[in-house]
Amino acid sequence: MRSDAELLGAVADGDRDALRELHRLHAGWLAARLTRRCADPDVVAEAVQDTFVAVWRSAGRWDGSGEPAAWMWGIAIRRLIG
Repeated sequence: MRSDAELLGAVADGDRDALRELHRLHAGWLAARLTRRCADPDVVAEAVQDTFVAVWRSAGRWDGSGEPAAWMWGIAIRRLIG
């Protein structure tokens, strides 16, 4: 099993399976945390979806510092607020 960092690197290289794996691993807890800030499940679902679109588009920008999950959380909360 690849680490989150390895998966994110693979996403940066265009690996859709790696994106699916990141989604499988992280979409649930991202949705749960976002739900604590927004009670509308449709808004939360859209924010999670937008988060993974952003991960797909910007994985190459992750500089390797910090945890990938924290990086994705930053994206998710910005998507929810936006």
